[in-house]
Amino acid sequence: MTTWNDNDVTIDLTGKIIVVTGGSRGMGLAMVKGAHAAGATVMVVARDEDRLDSIVGEAASFGATIFGIPADIADDAQRDSAFQRIVSEHGRIDGLVNNAGITKVAPSINYDIADLRRILEVNVTAVFGCSQAAAQAMPNGGAIVNTASLSSFIGQPERAAYVASKTAVLGLTRALAVEWGPLGIRVNSIAPGYIETDLTGDLLRRGVLDRDVVAGRTPLRRFGAPDDVVGATLFLLSDLSTFVTGATLSIDGGWLANGYIR
Repeated sequence: MTTWNDNDVTIDLTGKIIVVTGGSRGMGLAMVKGAHAAGATVMVVARDEDRLDSIVGEAASFGATIFGIPADIADDAQRDSAFQRIVSEHGRIDGLVNNAGITKVAPSINYDIADLRRILEVNVTAVFGCSQAAAQAMPNGGAIVNTASLSSFIGQPERAAYVASKTAVLGLTRALAVEWGPLGIRVNSIAPGYIETDLTGDLLRRGVLDRDVVAGRTPLRRFGAPDDVVGATLFLLSDLSTFVTGATLSIDGGWLANGYIR
């Protein structure tokens, strides 16, 4: 597990101001720990203020300093205020990870349109809004990493809203990469597979996912761990990827590549 001061992190983000949305748990928290261990000053944006306070306190107990910014990024005023605060206190933004996301599993035939709108607001509109705010604070260029999904590439029953939103993330990634490349801003995405998070844990408990089926379909024969997304994310934020933009890196244990039918 990535720790707050992990000596095994070899990618260098020293001096960079990195913002991670949805960074208070799961993959986002692993990214926050990894970015801090790589030398970055890390801003964690999340809705749960109590959880943020807990994470900041945990980091401090290890001698690490991170900054918690409570905000619902789907709320325009809260999102704008959060980024204004970051720029006011730190002067600029060098990297953004758009990791916050939500889903709901339900039959499409009677799916609540309000839930669809909320998912699109968080997973697409807020990604654009955060990217826009970050780009305005990147006078010397920077890097944006969007969290896409396996669902960006495949259809899944009872997940129409989530599939639509994560497919849109890929288009948004490519469009912004093309438009903002001349500004020195790189925009890429990662597409995690089945990762052990609160979300997948809930789906496993409810029987929506079957652990053995997922692992059996995955060439590496296991679920991913939050730490499995850290290296790719840090690479895309770092100067090691200065000629990489508009790309999507799958982190799925080979799930998408596997077309084998027994």
